[in-house]
Amino acid sequence: MTVPFILFVILLILMIAVGGKKGAKSFFTLILNFFTLFLMIGLMTLGVDPIKITVYGCIIISSITLFYINGVNKKTVSSLVSVIIVVLLNILLTLKMGTAAKLQGFGKEQAEAVLCLSVYVHINFSRVVISVILIALLGAIIDVSISISSSMNEIYMNNTSITKNSLFKSGMNIGLDILGTMTNTLLFAYISGFMTLIIWFVTMSYTFTDIINAKVFCAEVFQIISSGIGIILIIPVTALVTSLMIFIKLPAWKRKLT
Repeated sequence: MTVPFILFVILLILMIAVGGKKGAKSFFTLILNFFTLFLMIGLMTLGVDPIKITVYGCIIISSITLFYINGVNKKTVSSLVSVIIVVLLNILLTLKMGTAAKLQGFGKEQAEAVLCLSVYVHINFSRVVISVILIALLGAIIDVSISISSSMNEIYMNNTSITKNSLFKSGMNIGLDILGTMTNTLLFAYISGFMTLIIWFVTMSYTFTDIINAKVFCAEVFQIISSGIGIILIIPVTALVTSLMIFIKLPAWKRKLT
């Protein structure tokens, strides 16, 4: 029995012990999303456009995460719509900026690793970088979005006389409270991911100018900033979409969505 398998079992036990039925659903969702991600990677290696695969993959992963765990209701639908909007906005931004920044290929720091690899890989790595940013960002924006929409739904359920504008302002206030902690989470997650790279730079006596101009370092910084922009965008988008969705009057046979 390998160590990863033991940790895997511990994770399952803890999720069920703490979360009960919802914890088991969350674990199953994690497995489904894991296989969805590997399917996306497989399609990219077959030559399918990474951006298109990422958009479809983000929709599938978001739908599984939101609907399977929380059911189909106004707050989950609002969250899904908000996530899709932010993913599309982030694609437009990062694709433009990523192309201008020439974030593609490998830096000289990866020369030894590249020597043993085939150079006949017909994949546009500049588009793969955008896909990596969106996939890394997806979990965070889903988390922020469902937190805001769920809170706004609770506010409305406890005060049905609240106006649409007041509900939107409440959603924005909730999002602003989440903003600081979530941006810190992303920052530390990315920094811990390339901390060994920074140590390597220092050990090899790179100057500060060399470090900030290194291709691999620029790619990491680009991901941090793009993710931060995505977290900021999801707050007003979710607040707006949810405030509109909650006030939609449904037919009698769809009242369960409220």
